[in-house]
Order: sequence, then C-alpha cells, then structure tokens
Amino acid sequence: MTTAEKLDFRITPAEWFRGNLLAPIFGISSEAARKYRERGVWLDGKHYRKDPMGKYVFNRQAISNWMQERAT
Repeated sequence: MTTAEKLDFRITPAEWFRGNLLAPIFGISSEAARKYRERGVWLDGKHYRKDPMGKYVFNRQAISNWMQERAT
C-alpha cells in the first residue's frame, strides 16, 4: 500500500457499544457524553449503562433517537 492509498473503515456497532465509538459514529466526545450522563440528559438503562467490567456502554438506537429529536 502506498502512502496515497486511504483505508475506508465502516463501523456497525452492536445494540450496546463502548464509548470509544461515540465519536466516529455520532460525533460525540467522551467529555460531552460524561456531561449528558451527569446532567441527566441521557438516562441510565436507556442511553447508557455499565457493563460487567464497570465500563460505560451506550445504546445505539436510543442515542440515535435522541439526536433526531434534538434536530427537530
């Protein structure tokens, strides 16, 4: 592969996914996600929850719906 070639990745997350995919999928930074959680904009169990390892995971459909509601 030459330096001029570009790799094209397509990400299709599962229903619940880790926070490192918020930026590439929705354009939401981890700082913004933290604020949404702390301010009660996103609801525990609906938009996010903790996985068995204690890491936050996010619900793709709930966040997508939330973003659509904000756009209207």
